[in-house]
Amino acid sequence: MSQQTELDKVKTRIRALAARTVDRGCSEAEALAAAQKVGELLEVYGLTMSEVELRQERCVQRQVVFTGPRLQAIAAIFLSVIELTEAKGWMVGRTTFVFYGLEPDVLMAEYLLHLIASAVDHEEGAYRASAAYRHSRAAPQNRLRSFRYGFAERVSKRIGELAAHRRATEEAARMPTSAGTALVLVKQQIIAEGFGELGIRLRTSYTTRTVRDGEAYRKGMEAGGRVSLDRPVGAAAGAHSLPGRPR
Repeated sequence: MSQQTELDKVKTRIRALAARTVDRGCSEAEALAAAQKVGELLEVYGLTMSEVELRQERCVQRQVVFTGPRLQAIAAIFLSVIELTEAKGWMVGRTTFVFYGLEPDVLMAEYLLHLIASAVDHEEGAYRASAAYRHSRAAPQNRLRSFRYGFAERVSKRIGELAAHRRATEEAARMPTSAGTALVLVKQQIIAEGFGELGIRLRTSYTTRTVRDGEAYRKGMEAGGRVSLDRPVGAAAGAHSLPGRPR
């Protein structure tokens, strides 16, 4: 029997035991015995409940379409969103952004893009009404493009810092396992397997961005620093909520 086959059987048993609760018809003694057995199995196999439950998450593919000048900022921030959410992502044409991965990750990525789109619209509107915009000698198109590039640079850097912090936190919290014998579920493997079945081949493309108004770029950086990247939990989807992430 392979390690992966054994791992799947162990996790199936743990999930079944975890479902044995009083409100599902078990006696208190039966529920307590099941909980104790779950603890034993987790310890023996070096697992956490989040790793056990991860197999129950399904991979999904969702796409988001944006149009207009905001695309200049959104496209520049797209890769950092992928890094933070640990999803796979690609573009179809110039306006469609596609995410693939575990459903909570994909929903988080979609939420972030909508949040960023709303933020760049709001901040650009404020910049257009400012004295800095009126007094610039650069062409209006160059002012706004430079502003969007500055906005994207700052937001991308902030998201990158969040991703680095998340990786460090997860690494520090990771439980030690017995060398060569522990059974470990790696989320990336689940995504890779599912993505492989799609038969999609991705290629990298590069875009050159030239800043022609340094002051507008700095104003964009300031605006990018004001964007709230907190993850609200429990609010309605229409209110730009971000669903809770199982860990």
